[in-house]
This record gives sequence, structure tokens and C-alpha cells, in this order.
Amino acid sequence: MDDRATCSTYSTCMLSFLAGGVAGAAVALLMAPQSGSATRELMGRKLRDTADSARELKDEVVRRGGELREEAAHRVGEAASALAGNGRRKGRGNADDAPSA
Repeated sequence: MDDRATCSTYSTCMLSFLAGGVAGAAVALLMAPQSGSATRELMGRKLRDTADSARELKDEVVRRGGELREEAAHRVGEAASALAGNGRRKGRGNADDAPSA
């Protein structure tokens, strides 16, 4: 299969999909049987709605990314603490670690 025929990342696919949708909507509006001013008003309203939706999506992605970053930092901290705790017990030669006679 040709690599160029597939989307390399999810964001690339999503942007391509959205760009196609916007282009299709623009062509549909331009071909609509309305006056020029009504069509421009409708296109402006749709463009503002799309921009608002894009801002909301960006805000949601940023919020979710922050949550994921905090969760990852928490898990890394827990793992580091666990590893540090294991190293201390083994390295100090506690009585519990000494072989019995």
C-alpha cells in the first residue's frame, strides 16, 4: 500500500476531513439560489459558528492534554518512589534481607 494514500497521523486526517467539509459547504453556499448579500451573510454566520466550534475543540484538547500530563506525572512519581524504596531496602543490608543461618 502506498504510504501517501493513508493519513500519517490522526490530526492530519481530521484536518483533511474538516478542510473538505468547509470546501464543500462553501461550494454549496455559492451555488445556492440566493442573493449575494444573503449568501455572504449565511457564509459569515457559518464561518463564525465553525470558528467557535474550533475554539471549543481546542480548549477541550488543551484541557484533556493537561489532565493526561498530570496523570502521567503522578504515575511517574509513584514509579520513581517505588523504585527508590526497593533500592534502599536491598542496598542497606537490612536484617530482613540477611540470609538466615
